[in-house]
Amino acid sequence: MAKPKKAEQATTVVYCGPSIPGVAKQYTAYTNGIPTALAEAIVKQPAMEGLVVPLEQLPEAMKNLRSGTGHISRLYRLVQVKH
Repeated sequence: MAKPKKAEQATTVVYCGPSIPGVAKQYTAYTNGIPTALAEAIVKQPAMEGLVVPLEQLPEAMKNLRSGTGHISRLYRLVQVKH
């Protein structure tokens, strides 16, 4: 009996980092991957990868950014300083 194939699901992620012209705007949602400019920026500054979160985690990420606490907030400040 053949194994059933996994259904490919469209995954939506949101960039929660600071807006960077030509790369990404804060709270932009992407479905089925991120744009090339953002992928290249992540290679140059790996901390940015932690600022791309699944849509389901967006409310918690926004809460952390507003309060200035948590991992997302720390990564945001790190990326903000470098841009």
